[in-house]
Amino acid sequence: MVLDLPAGSIARRDLATVDENDSVLNASKVMVEKSRGSVLATRSGDPIGILTERDILRKVVAMSLDPKSVKVKEVMTSPPITIDQSKPLRDAIDLMVRKGLRRMLVTENGKIVGIFTMRDIVKHTRVCLHCGKEIMSILDSRTPEPYIECECGSRYHSQCAQTVVNCVSCSRTLVTTVIYPEPSETFSG
Repeated sequence: MVLDLPAGSIARRDLATVDENDSVLNASKVMVEKSRGSVLATRSGDPIGILTERDILRKVVAMSLDPKSVKVKEVMTSPPITIDQSKPLRDAIDLMVRKGLRRMLVTENGKIVGIFTMRDIVKHTRVCLHCGKEIMSILDSRTPEPYIECECGSRYHSQCAQTVVNCVSCSRTLVTTVIYPEPSETFSG
């Protein structure tokens, strides 16, 4: 089953990096040039944080700050949340869902060696982006599970889509009927 694969098996190893003292503008240019949604921030060549498009939008653009004068270290997430490359993909998905992450850095012997996103996971399996559980297909089960697929390719169990309403990846509306879970059915209980 795909969710039992090691997290490192889907990670991209060619990481885009910038120095923590670089400007957010320079980091943005690197992201555009390399077609990435994030860059790894380094200090003396060692990774210490991650800067995402969302960080730039929320912490720079929305605050009307000048991206030329704001340094990466002022808005990056540090320390970044990581998972060991040998851990199963299901553990990585669970961590991403619990922490509200769209991307996960992968480590080997404590050193960051790769990254994958929710979109990379979706390419490999039918995983519900709300609950993180696999959506069973006709190949896996005699009773395949109904699911909803967003225009961006993200998939959700039909019941989860009615709870989430908007896609986690692109914010498009998934359903018009909303089902609110009972408190006992949520993580916070």
